[in-house]
Amino acid sequence: AVVTRKFLSTCARPSTMQGKRLQLKDAAINDDLESLKKYVGNDFGSVLSGLQAAIPAKSSKSVEYLLHHGINMMKGGEMASKQCEELVTAITAAVCGTSGDRILAEAKMESKLSPIENVKGAIEDIKQGKFVVVQDAASRENEGDLIIAAEKVTPEKMAFMVNYTSGIICVGITSERCKELKLPQMVEANTESHQTAFTVSIDYKHGTTTGISAGDRAKTILAMTEKNTKPTDFARPGHIFPLRAKKGGVLIRPGHTETSVDLARMAGLYPAGVLSEIVNRDGSMQRTPQLRQFSKKFGLRMVTIEEIIEYRKATETKA
Repeated sequence: AVVTRKFLSTCARPSTMQGKRLQLKDAAINDDLESLKKYVGNDFGSVLSGLQAAIPAKSSKSVEYLLHHGINMMKGGEMASKQCEELVTAITAAVCGTSGDRILAEAKMESKLSPIENVKGAIEDIKQGKFVVVQDAASRENEGDLIIAAEKVTPEKMAFMVNYTSGIICVGITSERCKELKLPQMVEANTESHQTAFTVSIDYKHGTTTGISAGDRAKTILAMTEKNTKPTDFARPGHIFPLRAKKGGVLIRPGHTETSVDLARMAGLYPAGVLSEIVNRDGSMQRTPQLRQFSKKFGLRMVTIEEIIEYRKATETKA
Protein backbone atom coordinates (compact mmCIF):
# COMPACT_ATOMS: atom_id res chain seq x y z
CA ALA A 1 0.00 0.00 0.00
CA VAL A 2 1.11 3.51 -0.70
CA VAL A 3 0.94 5.43 2.54
CA THR A 4 2.00 9.07 2.77
CA ARG A 5 4.55 10.41 5.22
CA LYS A 6 1.81 12.42 6.88
CA PHE A 7 -0.16 9.26 7.69
CA LEU A 8 2.89 7.41 9.00
CA SER A 9 3.84 10.30 11.27
CA THR A 10 0.26 10.53 12.53
CA CYS A 11 0.31 6.87 13.57
CA ALA A 12 3.76 7.05 15.14
CA ARG A 13 3.58 10.30 17.07
CA PRO A 14 3.16 10.23 20.88
CA SER A 15 -0.30 10.60 22.35
CA THR A 16 -1.70 14.09 22.45
CA MET A 17 -2.09 16.00 25.69
CA GLN A 18 -5.88 15.58 25.45
CA GLY A 19 -5.56 11.81 25.32
CA LYS A 20 -3.16 11.68 28.26
CA ARG A 21 -5.36 13.99 30.32
CA LEU A 22 -8.43 11.80 29.75
CA GLN A 23 -6.50 8.64 30.65
CA LEU A 24 -5.15 10.36 33.77
CA LYS A 25 -8.66 11.30 34.94
CA ASP A 26 -9.96 7.83 34.17
CA ALA A 27 -7.19 6.23 36.25
CA ALA A 28 -7.72 8.66 39.15
CA ILE A 29 -11.48 8.10 39.25
CA ASN A 30 -11.16 4.31 39.18
CA ASP A 31 -8.31 3.98 41.73
CA ASP A 32 -6.07 2.48 39.05
CA LEU A 33 -2.76 3.28 40.72
CA GLU A 34 -0.59 1.52 38.18
CA SER A 35 -1.95 3.60 35.31
CA LEU A 36 -2.12 6.72 37.47
CA LYS A 37 1.60 6.55 38.23
CA LYS A 38 2.35 6.21 34.53
CA TYR A 39 0.30 9.22 33.49
CA VAL A 40 1.26 11.51 36.40
CA GLY A 41 5.01 10.97 36.17
CA ASN A 42 6.81 13.92 37.71
CA ASP A 43 4.44 16.58 36.43
CA PHE A 44 2.97 18.62 39.26
CA GLY A 45 0.13 19.85 37.04
CA SER A 46 -0.91 16.23 36.49
CA VAL A 47 -1.03 15.72 40.26
CA LEU A 48 -3.48 18.62 40.52
CA SER A 49 -5.63 17.33 37.63
CA GLY A 50 -5.70 13.89 39.19
CA LEU A 51 -6.84 15.24 42.54
CA GLN A 52 -9.61 17.27 40.96
CA ALA A 53 -10.93 14.08 39.37
CA ALA A 54 -10.32 11.67 42.27
CA ILE A 55 -11.76 13.67 45.19
CA PRO A 56 -15.33 14.11 43.83
CA ALA A 57 -15.30 10.40 42.89
CA LYS A 58 -14.20 9.53 46.45
CA SER A 59 -11.33 7.47 45.06
CA SER A 60 -9.36 7.20 48.30
CA LYS A 61 -6.38 5.25 46.96
CA SER A 62 -5.82 7.80 44.19
CA VAL A 63 -6.19 10.75 46.55
CA GLU A 64 -3.70 9.27 49.02
CA TYR A 65 -1.15 8.52 46.31
CA LEU A 66 -1.49 11.92 44.62
CA LEU A 67 -1.17 13.85 47.89
CA HIS A 68 1.95 11.93 48.93
CA HIS A 69 3.45 12.22 45.46
CA GLY A 70 2.65 15.93 45.20
CA ILE A 71 4.18 16.72 48.58
CA ASN A 72 7.31 14.71 47.75
CA MET A 73 7.72 16.65 44.50
CA MET A 74 7.74 20.04 46.19
CA LYS A 75 11.02 21.91 46.19
CA GLY A 76 12.29 24.27 48.81
CA GLY A 77 11.88 28.03 49.03
CA GLU A 78 9.55 30.10 46.90
CA MET A 79 8.70 27.23 44.55
CA ALA A 80 7.46 25.08 47.44
CA SER A 81 5.22 27.88 48.65
CA LYS A 82 3.69 28.30 45.20
CA GLN A 83 3.16 24.57 44.73
CA CYS A 84 1.62 24.25 48.16
CA GLU A 85 -0.82 27.03 47.26
CA GLU A 86 -1.71 25.25 44.02
CA LEU A 87 -2.24 21.98 45.89
CA VAL A 88 -4.57 23.64 48.40
CA THR A 89 -6.47 25.36 45.57
CA ALA A 90 -6.93 22.08 43.70
CA ILE A 91 -8.21 20.30 46.81
CA THR A 92 -10.56 23.18 47.63
CA ALA A 93 -11.94 23.18 44.09
CA ALA A 94 -12.56 19.44 44.17
CA VAL A 95 -14.16 19.38 47.62
CA CYS A 96 -16.20 22.58 47.41
CA GLY A 97 -16.95 22.56 43.70
CA THR A 98 -15.19 25.88 43.09
CA SER A 99 -11.76 27.39 43.45
CA GLY A 100 -12.96 30.93 43.88
CA ASP A 101 -14.59 33.75 41.96
CA ARG A 102 -12.87 32.91 38.66
CA ILE A 103 -14.31 29.39 38.40
CA LEU A 104 -17.68 30.60 39.62
CA ALA A 105 -17.69 33.29 36.93
CA GLU A 106 -16.79 30.70 34.29
CA ALA A 107 -19.64 28.47 35.42
CA LYS A 108 -22.10 31.35 35.19
CA MET A 109 -20.80 32.25 31.75
CA GLU A 110 -21.20 28.66 30.56
CA SER A 111 -24.78 28.50 31.81
CA LYS A 112 -25.62 31.61 29.77
CA LEU A 113 -24.16 30.36 26.50
CA SER A 114 -26.54 30.66 23.59
CA PRO A 115 -26.93 27.65 21.28
CA ILE A 116 -24.83 29.47 18.67
CA GLU A 117 -22.00 30.12 21.15
CA ASN A 118 -22.15 26.56 22.46
CA VAL A 119 -21.80 25.09 18.96
CA LYS A 120 -18.94 27.50 18.20
CA GLY A 121 -17.17 26.14 21.26
CA ALA A 122 -17.85 22.57 20.15
CA ILE A 123 -16.40 23.27 16.71
CA GLU A 124 -13.26 24.71 18.28
CA ASP A 125 -12.95 21.67 20.57
CA ILE A 126 -13.26 19.34 17.57
CA LYS A 127 -10.60 21.36 15.76
CA GLN A 128 -8.26 20.90 18.73
CA GLY A 129 -8.79 17.14 18.75
CA LYS A 130 -11.07 17.01 21.77
CA PHE A 131 -14.16 14.90 22.33
CA VAL A 132 -17.61 16.45 22.48
CA VAL A 133 -20.79 14.89 23.84
CA VAL A 134 -23.71 15.18 21.42
CA GLN A 135 -27.28 14.42 22.45
CA ASP A 136 -30.17 13.96 20.05
CA ALA A 137 -33.84 14.69 20.65
CA ALA A 138 -35.79 12.93 23.39
CA SER A 139 -38.38 12.03 20.74
CA ARG A 140 -35.73 10.26 18.67
CA GLU A 141 -33.04 8.02 20.28
CA ASN A 142 -32.66 10.18 23.40
CA GLU A 143 -29.02 9.11 23.58
CA GLY A 144 -25.65 10.82 23.76
CA ASP A 145 -22.67 10.00 21.58
CA LEU A 146 -19.00 10.65 22.20
CA ILE A 147 -17.71 12.27 19.00
CA ILE A 148 -14.23 13.23 17.81
CA ALA A 149 -12.80 14.19 14.41
CA ALA A 150 -11.53 11.09 12.61
CA GLU A 151 -8.16 12.62 11.75
CA LYS A 152 -7.54 13.49 15.42
CA VAL A 153 -7.86 9.94 16.78
CA THR A 154 -4.99 8.40 18.77
CA PRO A 155 -4.73 4.98 20.47
CA GLU A 156 -5.16 6.69 23.86
CA LYS A 157 -8.31 8.49 22.80
CA MET A 158 -9.66 5.31 21.25
CA ALA A 159 -9.04 3.44 24.53
CA PHE A 160 -10.99 6.11 26.42
CA MET A 161 -13.81 5.87 23.91
CA VAL A 162 -14.04 2.09 24.18
CA ASN A 163 -14.08 2.25 27.99
CA TYR A 164 -17.03 4.65 28.24
CA THR A 165 -19.21 3.73 25.26
CA SER A 166 -20.94 0.65 23.88
CA GLY A 167 -17.63 -0.24 22.19
CA ILE A 168 -19.24 -0.25 18.76
CA ILE A 169 -17.00 2.32 17.10
CA CYS A 170 -18.50 3.95 14.03
CA VAL A 171 -17.10 6.50 11.58
CA GLY A 172 -19.39 8.90 9.77
CA ILE A 173 -18.17 9.58 6.22
CA THR A 174 -19.59 11.12 3.07
CA SER A 175 -21.27 9.13 0.32
CA GLU A 176 -18.41 10.18 -1.97
CA ARG A 177 -15.87 8.60 0.38
CA CYS A 178 -17.96 5.42 0.51
CA LYS A 179 -17.69 5.21 -3.28
CA GLU A 180 -13.94 5.91 -3.27
CA LEU A 181 -13.29 3.13 -0.76
CA LYS A 182 -15.90 0.84 -2.35
CA LEU A 183 -17.89 0.47 0.84
CA PRO A 184 -21.34 -0.90 0.00
CA GLN A 185 -24.22 -0.86 2.45
CA MET A 186 -24.21 -3.71 4.97
CA VAL A 187 -27.66 -4.86 3.83
CA GLU A 188 -29.75 -4.21 0.73
CA ALA A 189 -32.96 -3.49 2.67
CA ASN A 190 -32.32 -1.29 5.71
CA THR A 191 -35.03 -1.94 8.31
CA GLU A 192 -33.25 -0.22 11.24
CA SER A 193 -35.63 2.19 12.99
CA HIS A 194 -33.66 5.34 12.06
CA GLN A 195 -32.23 4.07 8.79
CA THR A 196 -28.64 4.32 10.04
CA ALA A 197 -26.60 3.66 6.90
CA PHE A 198 -24.07 1.03 7.99
CA THR A 199 -21.60 -0.08 5.33
CA VAL A 200 -19.58 -3.28 5.50
CA SER A 201 -17.19 -3.20 8.47
CA ILE A 202 -13.44 -2.87 7.88
CA ASP A 203 -9.94 -3.23 9.33
CA TYR A 204 -6.77 -1.60 7.98
CA LYS A 205 -4.41 -4.31 6.74
CA HIS A 206 -1.01 -2.67 7.23
CA GLY A 207 0.75 -2.46 10.59
CA THR A 208 -2.17 -4.03 12.45
CA THR A 209 -2.89 -7.44 13.96
CA THR A 210 -6.46 -8.57 14.65
CA GLY A 211 -7.90 -5.08 14.23
CA ILE A 212 -9.66 -4.96 17.60
CA SER A 213 -7.07 -3.18 19.78
CA ALA A 214 -7.30 0.55 20.38
CA GLY A 215 -4.14 1.04 18.34
CA ASP A 216 -5.41 -1.03 15.42
CA ARG A 217 -8.77 0.71 15.40
CA ALA A 218 -7.07 4.11 15.45
CA LYS A 219 -4.96 3.11 12.44
CA THR A 220 -8.03 1.96 10.54
CA ILE A 221 -9.80 5.26 11.20
CA LEU A 222 -6.78 7.38 10.27
CA ALA A 223 -6.41 5.41 7.04
CA MET A 224 -9.99 6.28 6.12
CA THR A 225 -9.02 9.96 6.10
CA GLU A 226 -5.85 9.51 4.04
CA LYS A 227 -6.32 10.40 0.36
CA ASN A 228 -3.88 7.73 -0.91
CA THR A 229 -5.65 4.89 0.88
CA LYS A 230 -7.16 2.36 -1.55
CA PRO A 231 -10.13 -0.01 -1.11
CA THR A 232 -7.73 -2.96 -1.12
CA ASP A 233 -5.97 -1.58 1.98
CA PHE A 234 -8.89 -2.79 4.11
CA ALA A 235 -9.94 -6.26 5.21
CA ARG A 236 -13.68 -6.93 5.28
CA PRO A 237 -15.42 -7.56 7.64
CA GLY A 238 -13.61 -5.77 10.43
CA HIS A 239 -13.97 -3.93 13.73
CA ILE A 240 -14.70 -0.38 12.50
CA PHE A 241 -18.20 0.42 11.26
CA PRO A 242 -18.36 3.17 8.60
CA LEU A 243 -21.67 5.05 8.36
CA ARG A 244 -22.75 6.86 5.20
CA ALA A 245 -23.92 10.37 6.07
CA LYS A 246 -26.72 12.03 4.16
CA LYS A 247 -25.66 14.84 1.86
CA GLY A 248 -26.73 18.08 3.51
CA GLY A 249 -25.91 16.80 6.99
CA VAL A 250 -28.15 17.48 9.99
CA LEU A 251 -30.38 19.76 7.94
CA ILE A 252 -31.52 16.67 6.03
CA ARG A 253 -31.19 13.97 8.72
CA PRO A 254 -30.81 15.00 12.39
CA GLY A 255 -28.65 12.04 13.37
CA HIS A 256 -25.33 11.49 15.09
CA THR A 257 -23.82 10.22 11.82
CA GLU A 258 -24.46 13.53 10.06
CA THR A 259 -23.45 15.46 13.17
CA SER A 260 -20.02 13.83 13.25
CA VAL A 261 -19.35 14.78 9.63
CA ASP A 262 -20.77 18.30 10.02
CA LEU A 263 -18.65 19.08 13.09
CA ALA A 264 -15.43 17.95 11.41
CA ARG A 265 -16.26 19.85 8.24
CA MET A 266 -17.13 23.05 10.11
CA ALA A 267 -13.84 22.73 12.03
CA GLY A 268 -11.95 22.75 8.72
CA LEU A 269 -10.92 19.12 9.07
CA TYR A 270 -11.41 16.04 6.92
CA PRO A 271 -15.20 15.45 6.81
CA ALA A 272 -15.33 12.32 8.93
CA GLY A 273 -16.11 11.79 12.60
CA VAL A 274 -15.82 8.92 15.06
CA LEU A 275 -18.85 8.22 17.22
CA SER A 276 -20.19 5.76 19.77
CA GLU A 277 -23.05 5.75 22.29
CA ILE A 278 -22.17 6.63 25.89
CA VAL A 279 -23.29 4.01 28.42
CA ASN A 280 -23.50 3.65 32.20
CA ARG A 281 -21.37 1.17 34.14
CA ASP A 282 -24.22 -1.36 34.05
CA GLY A 283 -24.45 -1.13 30.27
CA SER A 284 -27.64 0.94 30.16
CA MET A 285 -27.79 4.05 27.99
CA GLN A 286 -26.93 7.40 29.55
CA ARG A 287 -29.70 9.99 29.39
CA THR A 288 -29.55 13.75 29.95
CA PRO A 289 -28.71 13.82 33.72
CA GLN A 290 -25.98 11.17 33.36
CA LEU A 291 -24.62 12.78 30.19
CA ARG A 292 -24.26 16.12 32.00
CA GLN A 293 -22.41 14.44 34.86
CA PHE A 294 -20.16 12.59 32.41
CA SER A 295 -19.36 15.79 30.52
CA LYS A 296 -18.55 17.66 33.72
CA LYS A 297 -16.43 14.81 35.11
CA PHE A 298 -14.13 14.76 32.08
CA GLY A 299 -14.32 18.44 31.13
CA LEU A 300 -16.11 17.83 27.83
CA ARG A 301 -18.51 20.16 26.07
CA MET A 302 -22.07 18.94 25.62
CA VAL A 303 -24.22 20.05 22.69
CA THR A 304 -27.46 18.90 21.12
CA ILE A 305 -28.20 18.14 17.50
CA GLU A 306 -30.96 20.76 17.65
CA GLU A 307 -28.34 23.38 18.54
CA ILE A 308 -26.18 22.34 15.58
CA ILE A 309 -29.16 22.60 13.24
CA GLU A 310 -29.89 26.08 14.61
CA TYR A 311 -26.24 27.06 14.17
CA ARG A 312 -26.11 25.92 10.55
CA LYS A 313 -29.36 27.68 9.66
CA ALA A 314 -28.11 30.90 11.27
CA THR A 315 -24.59 30.92 9.81
CA GLU A 316 -24.77 29.34 6.36
CA THR A 317 -25.71 31.36 3.31
CA LYS A 318 -28.82 30.02 1.69
CA ALA A 319 -28.65 29.31 -2.01
